[in-house]
Amino acid sequence: MAELERSKTITLVKPISDNSGKQTWEVVDLCEPTLLQVQQFYDEQAKAGALSAMGLLIALLAGVPREVVKKMAFTDYKSCEGYLLGFLNYSPTADAGGN
Repeated sequence: MAELERSKTITLVKPISDNSGKQTWEVVDLCEPTLLQVQQFYDEQAKAGALSAMGLLIALLAGVPREVVKKMAFTDYKSCEGYLLGFLNYSPTADAGGN
């Protein structure tokens, strides 16, 4: 398996803003999730479905409020999802263990 990109900046095709309009995001910075963040993703997925869970994970990693992430253009969401699925679907090969 190819080496995973440890962090990535996604430039949004449509900026997102909080309800007050005081804060706007034109990019989201994502990185490798922690075990706790992945657990929160799976808990949310079981409770509310895949879209809600991925939205939560994006919010946790990017530092963007969850309600603002919900305003994200679907193509921007899919760009974030594509990057994060690399980690969620990651399975090391037998020879990559280093032991």
